[in-house]
Amino acid sequence: MELKIKLTLLESRRRLAHKKYLEITIAKIHGEIVKHVINEKFDLAKIKSKLFLKYNRRLNYIKT
Repeated sequence: MELKIKLTLLESRRRLAHKKYLEITIAKIHGEIVKHVINEKFDLAKIKSKLFLKYNRRLNYIKT
């Protein structure tokens, strides 16, 4: 019983840490996309936008 509780706590800590990591990464990528668009480097912005969508989907999946 105690082992199951400990495993659940570890899993929830990992999930929270992963959520925080994804949120920070998404914010960084968004900033990079904006910089690329301002500097008219649309190819790089397109690549980063795909990564942005991928991470955002993953974050939404974890939150539910």
